[in-house]
Amino acid sequence: MDFTHYSVDDFVLDESFQAFVAGTDAAAVRFWQAWLAEHAGKQAEADQAQDLVQGLRSARPYPVPAGLKRQELLRLRQARRPLLAQFQLRRQRRVRFAAVALAVALLTGGWWQWGRPAAGAGPMTQLATGPGQHRTLALPDGSVVVLNGNSTLITAARWTAETPREVWLTGEGYFRVAHLAPRGRTDIAGAPANVKFVVHAGGLTVSVLGTQFDVNSRPAGTKVVLSEGRVAVDRPAWLTRENLLMQPGDLVETSAAQPGLARRHVQPALYSAWTEGQLKFRQTPVQEIVQLLRDAYNLRVEVADPAILHQKITGDVAASNLDLLLPALAKSLDIQVTRTGDVVRFQSEAR
Repeated sequence: MDFTHYSVDDFVLDESFQAFVAGTDAAAVRFWQAWLAEHAGKQAEADQAQDLVQGLRSARPYPVPAGLKRQELLRLRQARRPLLAQFQLRRQRRVRFAAVALAVALLTGGWWQWGRPAAGAGPMTQLATGPGQHRTLALPDGSVVVLNGNSTLITAARWTAETPREVWLTGEGYFRVAHLAPRGRTDIAGAPANVKFVVHAGGLTVSVLGTQFDVNSRPAGTKVVLSEGRVAVDRPAWLTRENLLMQPGDLVETSAAQPGLARRHVQPALYSAWTEGQLKFRQTPVQEIVQLLRDAYNLRVEVADPAILHQKITGDVAASNLDLLLPALAKSLDIQVTRTGDVVRFQSEAR
């Protein structure tokens, strides 16, 4: 990826840059130190971004996780723009910090509660997968979660009959939720916390009584796909709330570019095929496949010709073996796909 066009905001919103500032990822620290040494012209912008990220960390009584949520930071950036225009450069950093801190306080308690358990929630257990790995987890309430690659699930360390059925997801997970509600009960919102099952992911709260659905929460956005039953989706938005009730076959998504809840009808089997080791593409743009390789396999993908991103592919390929997946993509798209370590390059065939 070409970082030479990054603005201050782009640096702030980059999760690897956040990890570099926080010092939580040794690989990110090495990468950004080397990159900045080679691109001295970007040092001033990187310094401003570093001040902002550090300001966000010091503005809270608890640590900020390395993965700052892109959607909320975009809203904070928009909120501070009118203020920044009124001040000279010397005061910009203070104004940015003040605007961000104020917006954080107004976000209905902060997005920390959306992405991680709140303070006092009790001991928690974190379950994770590495790049390209799948993991099936049996929860104490009888529910089952299949985690896709590069994903993390946080749950209570101990479950009792009174424990809220509540988890926090980063990445992708397919949920088969055990139905504990009394026969005939269909009201999700009014169900007790130990009866309804709640998934927090990417700023969304997904609530069910017992059903099957997929949640995919990555930096680019969050999607929920319902296979059967009903799901209530709630998004605490900028000083407002937005919610809807999903029906089987619904896909609901939100992103930094389109923060509202958008609904469309899809074939759920296409979005759960990965749980069986398959990827099913139906006129899928290459741009989405590139994002999949970055998200689930933690690969750095370089695309030599931007026109490749607009090509579409239809077909089924094995998801568990990159040595099969990448050649299949190359053949289907009639392009060259090469891999060196964790770097994959897409380029047009030489004619």
